[in-house]
Amino acid sequence: MDKIKIRQICFLFAVMMPVTKMLIYPTTIAYTAKNDLLFSALINLAIEGVVIGLLMLLAKKTRLSFFGLVENTFGKVAAKIVYGIFALFFFISALLPLTEQKVFVMQVFYENVPSIISFAPFFFVSFYACVKGFKCIGRAADIAMPVFAVAFTVIMLLSVPHADFGALLPVEAVPFKSIVKGSLSSFNWFTDCAFLLFFMGNFEYEKNSAKRVIGSFAIGGAAVLLFLATFYGIFADIAVRQQNTIAQIAKYTTSFTSLGRIDLLFIFALTLVMIFYLCVPLQMCVHCVRKVFNDCRPAIPSAAVNALMLGMMILLNYFFNEMQQIMLRGWYFYALFAYAVPLLALLLKKEAAHE
Repeated sequence: MDKIKIRQICFLFAVMMPVTKMLIYPTTIAYTAKNDLLFSALINLAIEGVVIGLLMLLAKKTRLSFFGLVENTFGKVAAKIVYGIFALFFFISALLPLTEQKVFVMQVFYENVPSIISFAPFFFVSFYACVKGFKCIGRAADIAMPVFAVAFTVIMLLSVPHADFGALLPVEAVPFKSIVKGSLSSFNWFTDCAFLLFFMGNFEYEKNSAKRVIGSFAIGGAAVLLFLATFYGIFADIAVRQQNTIAQIAKYTTSFTSLGRIDLLFIFALTLVMIFYLCVPLQMCVHCVRKVFNDCRPAIPSAAVNALMLGMMILLNYFFNEMQQIMLRGWYFYALFAYAVPLLALLLKKEAAHE
């Protein structure tokens, strides 16, 4: 059985979840919500937190997987259709984060812009992760925890002294509708709660599991808010012009001038955590495809999903801005699959069923 532990789910939310919100997200939300960007982020985090809490409540009441719950309520064919649709959702939701990462690596770690094919090795890592399934997600979370803790702490220590947090004042400097718009247009960065729906049935619910998972998510959310506050405190009105945010906020430190940009070492470490996280949506996609085809061997769907994603990266190589705009405007797509469906899962039959 492909299992993941509660401890590893906690690490996923506490340390892997924040890294995806440190590249383009701060700039995007600053464009709409300006110095009230923390309120937009809080709305998103609160919604995700509620969904996570309710899913943990559901996991406490049943040992069935999401597939088992749908099958128990509507039948096996319906369960396969739902999983097929979610396979497409996870594939689409992986597009923007992967493109962000590709642009970030090429612009920050290369002096000359490399060929798109230089990003291809990621898909070998992803293929391996997809073959190994949820166990690989758990092990990656275990590795990511100390790496993120050290790297993020150092980045913050180098950045916070240069931040003027007064730039976040006055509160409510923009209309409330701008704050809501910033929240809605950011839904694509807040779909992590959907992972928990598919972890159901693949972890042992322990005493205080819900508190541990929600607490870990709160820690990850606090890291996101601290990062956003520091980012806006440093750049203020020109925040909307800063891309690859994680590489920008610590570059003004003078502590290690004679050694060069020492912060790049810790940025590189955070990039490792990003790579672990970017595999997760593709792993979820493969998991859904396998359930559609009666738990077939993972090698073929893993190869197909990763090859197709590599093809999409090549095809969309020069259309990042256009793709980003589509994703930002399609907030209802993410709200449906990441928030609405997990909440509707609470209404499914929870009696034991044969999968």
